Amino acid sequence: MPHPSVILRLVGFAVAAGLTAPALITAGLLLGAGRISDRGDKVQPPWYSAWLLLPGSFLLAGAAAMCIFGALVQFSLIPWTMWVLLTSGGLLWMAALVLVRSHSH
Repeated sequence: MPHPSVILRLVGFAVAAGLTAPALITAGLLLGAGRISDRGDKVQPPWYSAWLLLPGSFLLAGAAAMCIFGALVQFSLIPWTMWVLLTSGGLLWMAALVLVRSHSH
């Protein structure tokens, strides 16, 4: 069982990361852009869209795991690994979304 200070640090990080004003503003902008650009059922994604999105989502899940692990254990390699996974996962995810959107018919 981790020490109480480690658990409090994890809870403090989770609350601060999830409820900050920039995160809420970004979420609102993304939802608004999605509503504006939504074409309804007129366009269907290609059958292979899940395979395009899989590598990015895998790397983003790794970045989330590094965040949780980094709150419990302090290694100097964890923040660097988290940022690399977050950046590469985000770039792969965005590229896959562009491909899925451009190949939808």
